[in-house]
Amino acid sequence: MSIRMRFSYRRIGVTSRVLVSRLALALGCLFFTSVKADVIVQSNGKRIEGVSISSAKWDQVLFRQGNNTVKLNGDKVTSIQRDSAYLQPARSSLASGNYKKALSILEKLDGRGLKGWQAAELQYLKGKIYLESGDAAKADNAFDLFVKTNRESKDYWLPHAIFGRGQAALNLRRGGTAQQHFKGLAPYGPTWVLRAKLGEARGLFLAKKYVDARTKFQEVANDRKAPQALKVDALIGRIEVIAEQKQYDKVITDLEKNFFSATAQVVDYGKARAKAAYLMGVSYKNLPGKENLEKAEIWLLKTAVLFRQHKSIYKDSCSALADVYKQLGRSERATEWGKRAKG
Repeated sequence: MSIRMRFSYRRIGVTSRVLVSRLALALGCLFFTSVKADVIVQSNGKRIEGVSISSAKWDQVLFRQGNNTVKLNGDKVTSIQRDSAYLQPARSSLASGNYKKALSILEKLDGRGLKGWQAAELQYLKGKIYLESGDAAKADNAFDLFVKTNRESKDYWLPHAIFGRGQAALNLRRGGTAQQHFKGLAPYGPTWVLRAKLGEARGLFLAKKYVDARTKFQEVANDRKAPQALKVDALIGRIEVIAEQKQYDKVITDLEKNFFSATAQVVDYGKARAKAAYLMGVSYKNLPGKENLEKAEIWLLKTAVLFRQHKSIYKDSCSALADVYKQLGRSERATEWGKRAKG
């Protein structure tokens, strides 16, 4: 099986360090673009830009579009972004994976006395930053405070924070607590019921109940009413289970079919694609033969270079690359990528 790449480290003679820095800079510029007006992303993937959100509750989002006031069911809205000179720098830093900077920005804003939705989102962003950076305990505390403070106001981010508590509990290996949080999402609409099912599947996966986890992921992936983003997450989850079951040939086949072929079903270029590229790399790494190690090298380099903003995937890719180079007898490269994995 041949893999065509748009770049080759050996052919163009550019070191991996230069490529990483250049691509990271380009991605950084993309993520740091400021928001000029409010943005709404619907569960079907449609973006509504250039509007003014007048009210954002978990059950209903109201916004002005031209001279018209439009009402959307909150369950059909995946995310919102309201124009805020205070919060936008932290959002951008979070999106680019610069968690330390994002948290520093929010800590400075604590004394500004933000009110209303900006104060609520600031607290939610703290939980999100802690969760993404791997500090599950602080994430749980931040989300808990958000829920207690904003439950009565029905703030838009309320179910997101409850789901965040479930994710944090999973990371802390508190499966029972996580399930309680996920079950608490039922009143927030059918989409949140499906997200809760994804959380339950992740809990089963971490508990090494692979057959049950695989079944649960597949249920979400096959649900006709599930938003495309949830289907993609479920698909990646199912393939992760298959990888954990050491069925590496099937992992590669499923990823090629769904992500990396001309007829691929998924055109996501975010975290799901990053995870897919990483899984391709580690699957080839675990197959016998030098040829598969070289294919693993290509996929893992691609993941590390193009998806550096996803910190956990980046570090896992660096660690896997160090192992690949060690097996190939290239000790200097193994040391280099090993350092990046710890950085």
